[in-house]
Amino acid sequence: MIVCSCQVISDMDIEQALVDILREPNAPLPTPGVVYRHLAKKMVCCCCSPLAVSTIYDKIDRLAARGIVCPYACEHVRGRLRKRASETSQRLCEYASR
Repeated sequence: MIVCSCQVISDMDIEQALVDILREPNAPLPTPGVVYRHLAKKMVCCCCSPLAVSTIYDKIDRLAARGIVCPYACEHVRGRLRKRASETSQRLCEYASR
């Protein structure tokens, strides 16, 4: 499945990038930006961002279930992603209330 038509990035490209990224010591949060940079691509219109995020979550779950990446590392990454999303939404709420 094509996730980003601007850069022609498939779900399999994202899966392979996640395998590489999550096997790194102190792996960064696998945000779309991190995954795209790993693939040597840049977001053009950002319309793919929601699909990229859901694909990243789905692929992390599937890779952990297949034993390709450590489920504990994945849970740690998910926790960091949730925290970052919470911080971002809090900043947006504070900005909107000004």
